[in-house]
Amino acid sequence: MFVDKIFRKLKDYYFSKYYKDGTTDRIKNAVFDEIRNEKVKMGIGKKLMYISSAAVLLIGILIGSAFASPTVANVLAQVPILNTLFEQETESEPYPSLVGTIADNLDEQGYKISGASLTVRDKTIGISIRGDENYYNEVKGEVEKEVKNVLNAKGLDAYNVEVKKEYVPEEIPEEQKKKNESYAKQSNQVENTILEAFEKQNYEIFSAHVRINDVEKFIPLEIPVSEKRVDEMKQIVRNIVKEKDMGDFKIKVYKTDPEKKKADKRWRPVISTISTGLLGIEELKVEGIGYSFYPSPLTLSIRTSIDSPDSDAKELGKRIESKVRQFIESGEVEENVQDDPYKINVYNKDEKIIN
Repeated sequence: MFVDKIFRKLKDYYFSKYYKDGTTDRIKNAVFDEIRNEKVKMGIGKKLMYISSAAVLLIGILIGSAFASPTVANVLAQVPILNTLFEQETESEPYPSLVGTIADNLDEQGYKISGASLTVRDKTIGISIRGDENYYNEVKGEVEKEVKNVLNAKGLDAYNVEVKKEYVPEEIPEEQKKKNESYAKQSNQVENTILEAFEKQNYEIFSAHVRINDVEKFIPLEIPVSEKRVDEMKQIVRNIVKEKDMGDFKIKVYKTDPEKKKADKRWRPVISTISTGLLGIEELKVEGIGYSFYPSPLTLSIRTSIDSPDSDAKELGKRIESKVRQFIESGEVEENVQDDPYKINVYNKDEKIIN
C-alpha cells in the first residue's frame, strides 16, 4: 500500500540520518510494530482509520522523542518529500507516476476506475468512474476522499481533485474506422521501406515514425549526431514517397546523442518525481518544469508564479533549488543520475532566474 511505502521511506531516512545507539528503542519498535501488524484486509472505513491512526502514531512518536534528542523534532520537516514520491521504473511499470499510484490504490480497493490524469495547468488530478449513475453517485465522495488521503500522506497540498463519470465517446463510424486502418497500414509500409533503404545503404537511423492521417503527412527521422548526411537521407525519403505516389510529406530530422538518450531514460523517473512533487507543494508556487540535455549539461528549468517585486523571491528560488539538489544527490537516485552534470534554473513569473 502507498502508506506502507511512505512509512518505510520515512523510517529509512530517519535511521540513516538521525538514529544512533543512544536513541530510545521505543521509537523504533513502535513504528516497526505498527507497520508489521497490517496483515488483515479491512473495509474502506477501517482502512482509512488505520491510515490516520498510524500516521498520528508515527508523528507523535517522532515529535515526542525530541526530549531525548533535539534533532528529532525537526525530522518530519527535513524528510525530503521528493524521496517519498520516487519509484524506480520496472518492466511491469515502465512509467511510475503519482496518478498511477492513485489509480492502483483505488483499483485495489474495488472501485471501478476507468482512468486517472494530472492536468498541470490547473494542478488537477482527475478520476473517471465506470458504471451507472447510481454507482457513480454512491462512490464519488469516497473516491475523492481516498485520493486526498494519498495526497495528504505524500505532503502534496496544491493539487485539486475532480471525480467524474466516465466519458464514453461516440462510436467511430465504420467508414472512418476503415480509413484509419488504411492510414495505419500505409504508415507502417512507408516506415519499413525507409528503414530498409537506410540499412541497405549504411545510413545510421534510430527511428522513422511515419504519420499519415486526415491532418498531416509527416516523417520524423531520428538519427545519431554522428550522421552527417542529412540532405542525402531526406532525398532518399522523398524518392520513396514519390515512387509510392503518396503526395507531399513534411520531413524533419532530429539528431540524438546515443549517450544522452541513455541518460534521458535513466533520468526520466527522477524528473517525473521532481515535477510531481514541486507542482504539488503549494508554498513553492511552481507552475511547470522542463528539461533538456541539449546543449550539455542537462538543464532543469523550473517555472514559478513568484512576482518579481517579491522580497522573498530569491530565498524561495534557492529553497526550490535546494530541494531538487537534495533529492538528486541522495543515494536513492544514485543509479539514475550517476555522475551526470546538471544545472537548475528557477524562473519567476517574468521569466527571470531567481536562484
